[in-house]
Amino acid sequence: MPIDFPCTLPMRISNMINNALTLRKNKNGLLLMTLFVILNIFFMYAIDELSVAKGTTLNQGKVFVVYAGSLVKIFEDVIGPAFQNKTGYTYVGEGKGSVQAANMIGDGFRSPDVFVSAGAIPILKLMDNNPPLAEWLLEFGSSEMVIAYSPNSQYYDDLEKAKKGDMPWYDAISKEGFKFGRTDPELDPKGYYAIITAKLANIYYNDSSIKERVLGEDRNSKQIFPEEILKTILESGQLDAVAAYKHEAISRGLSYITLPKEINLSDPLFSNFYKKADYTSESDQKTIYGGPIYFSITIPQTVKNMEGAISFVNFLLSENGSQILENQGLNSIDVLSEGDANKLPPSVKNLVQSNIKYNDDGK
Repeated sequence: MPIDFPCTLPMRISNMINNALTLRKNKNGLLLMTLFVILNIFFMYAIDELSVAKGTTLNQGKVFVVYAGSLVKIFEDVIGPAFQNKTGYTYVGEGKGSVQAANMIGDGFRSPDVFVSAGAIPILKLMDNNPPLAEWLLEFGSSEMVIAYSPNSQYYDDLEKAKKGDMPWYDAISKEGFKFGRTDPELDPKGYYAIITAKLANIYYNDSSIKERVLGEDRNSKQIFPEEILKTILESGQLDAVAAYKHEAISRGLSYITLPKEINLSDPLFSNFYKKADYTSESDQKTIYGGPIYFSITIPQTVKNMEGAISFVNFLLSENGSQILENQGLNSIDVLSEGDANKLPPSVKNLVQSNIKYNDDGK
């Protein structure tokens, strides 16, 4: 029986330390800075965790949301406070790589009321669990892959040229000594989206060397960093550029290079072309094919505050929530339902009924 382990300070710190230890494989001297960031996060959350722990045995009034790490700025600074002000519920959020988050939910180390993932695959994994840990998902927003870069990079002039189209972007970020960062494809969808984008670039530009020059091996340890701290490392100037979603760059005020629609995974019109590139997971040998990047939401079976969870989903999908997301660079789409649509909470179903689309499993 999985342990019901809510989002506690010890687990957060343990997880962050594990992330930090993975950086020892990197040879760019970032371990000390990473530990410094972790200590700051420790003290930032300590008071919050202690206050949340008091008198919340039944989780009344608290809505715990685990979300894709790329949404941390949007959820913590904008969505969370707006939800609290609108509904009166206490918002408690935690951002992680979506695959890692799904694994932690499946293993009983997180028990969120709501789960928001990059792509549908992490939630589909919960739906395929025995017993199922989710029964439905709604895809509610889209993004695209970009190259976000630091104003402090010694290659800034080349990156600016690439942004303006005066220099191939893949030449700018593959120069000798260039420090490029991305997330682990085994833990975070953005990690495998970066690989798929690079493989599509090989095809689109008719140059089979691009992916190797830009990324190297799929899990090149010199480039891979935990999702939670990747942008912080970039902003500190320790990296020159990172693979990012457009909404991340916008929400954090980062400069970025826009990639062609044929490779940035943003346009459903290019879905068939996107499928020409893929990534095979090392953990289960499943092949993930390229496709438009959609963000998904569900209320998993770990929910403790169902009314609060429904309220959060309704808020995020409302006109107000959609406008907030658009202002932060996440594009609104016609909501797509997967799984058993009959299990959707009535108020959620009513909210999106006018523009919802169902896949073959929808009912």
